[in-house]
Amino acid sequence: MPLPLFPTSDLDITDLSRQGLLVRAQTLATQVNPNWEDFSLGFSENILLEAMAMMIGMAADTQNERVRQLSWATVTDRLAAIRNGKVMGFQLSPASAAQTAGLFSLPNSGTHTKLITIPAGTKVQTGDYYHQTLVDVSIAIGNTSSSAVTVENSTSEEDTVYSDGSVNQVIQLDASPFNDGSLIVTCGDGTYLAVNGSGRTFVSFTEMGPATQGYIAMVDDNGRVLVLFGNGINGAIPQGIITLQYKTTDGEAGRITGTPTWDVLDTIFDEDGTPITMSFANTANSVGGFDAMTVEEARIRAPLSIRTQERSVNETDFEYAAGTIGGIARAAAMSSNHSVDVQEDNVHVELVAYGTPYTTSGYYAPAAPTSAQIAAVQALYEEGGLYPAVMGLVISSYAATFKDITVAVKIYKEANYTAAQVKASITDALQRFFAVADDKKAMNTIVDFGYKMLGSDGEPDYKVSWSKVLNAVNDATGVREISYSVDNLLLNGAHQSVILASKEFPRLSTITVYDMDNSGVQI
Repeated sequence: MPLPLFPTSDLDITDLSRQGLLVRAQTLATQVNPNWEDFSLGFSENILLEAMAMMIGMAADTQNERVRQLSWATVTDRLAAIRNGKVMGFQLSPASAAQTAGLFSLPNSGTHTKLITIPAGTKVQTGDYYHQTLVDVSIAIGNTSSSAVTVENSTSEEDTVYSDGSVNQVIQLDASPFNDGSLIVTCGDGTYLAVNGSGRTFVSFTEMGPATQGYIAMVDDNGRVLVLFGNGINGAIPQGIITLQYKTTDGEAGRITGTPTWDVLDTIFDEDGTPITMSFANTANSVGGFDAMTVEEARIRAPLSIRTQERSVNETDFEYAAGTIGGIARAAAMSSNHSVDVQEDNVHVELVAYGTPYTTSGYYAPAAPTSAQIAAVQALYEEGGLYPAVMGLVISSYAATFKDITVAVKIYKEANYTAAQVKASITDALQRFFAVADDKKAMNTIVDFGYKMLGSDGEPDYKVSWSKVLNAVNDATGVREISYSVDNLLLNGAHQSVILASKEFPRLSTITVYDMDNSGVQI
């Protein structure tokens, strides 16, 4: 569920971020003075460290709340969100393309006496989804198939316009949705770039001088791209013919599972120019492929970005940085204060990815991140990364540990509802309850890592509440009531809440529903 527009409780200035700041301050103190070992409040200098951590934590929380309340809470349009984000250096990520591996083969396992080259850009199709090769691949003489080749769920596009020499030119790309990072802009006076000399994306034209050949791309709610150029003072004015080469993609919808039927759309020739009939089959499921960040997701992530300015110091810094990697839904930065598995001066970043959306609701199930996602997160914290960790800390990124939760419930049906309808309704309700995010990728705050599940005292109680699960089932459409028996609702086989370990994230497993209107028959 999205965060409320306004605070629903008093602002807590002593939460984990303050403790994280204190730990970092202590680490820095020992680097300056290796003999500083006593961090008790009886040692007067430590009062300064405590005060610094508390004041910085309070300022960060207050700033976070004010930004969320006064600007981001009311943003509903993507372009408005992009413009808001530029003020604080926050960017909404565009869609990215899924990729899958496969083989090109000759029909009927035949061989050929001539070398066959399948060029980069060869198009293949399965269902409504187009893919293309990224590099050349060959079938050698005497072979029946190619070596493994990667195909990407993308289509190459090219738009050509003429510069009129005016300031602040804006060009809308013809095709959509845009594939992240694929745009190449070539003008009569040279190639224009989206990144500065240090390799960082331009956020504002104020970063550019009069000769800087740069552009800024903005993606609207329909996936269309607006390419903005400078005014001759901040950013050069493009000259002559402007050629824009880019790719479009289906994002998450373009992921391939199983072994569907493919069509090779382009004609392939052997080295003598003879056309060859060719087939393609994927040998693995897709990896990657993400939709553009939604406005609802940005409304949560953007206020956090103001607390993480190109460095990682406390828990929220590490967690925000991880969320900038495509497909990462949730992160938890754990120190020795959170888990006995974490040594002093170490931080374990546990990661949850967006899984496959549920069919009925479109809500996202939690899933383990890929090795590529984990590596991308880890690279953020290294020296030279976008959010390097403070000196003296050892950062390690991991896939989250999941706690699978089974649900068994005994129910009575409302009139005019079939058992199948009620089972489907309960399944939908539980999927929504345990989802990592809703259909707009706004974070579901009902579930979290164990140490973030808090009791009334603000301390972790590590608990998935039995009564909240009961309420979710009871409120499902078609449920008249839940049985009063002692085993009316069982979570992991027990009539009680589920206790999580500090690093565990709850994940819905099997759902069993018993129809008490029909002698307790399992639906």
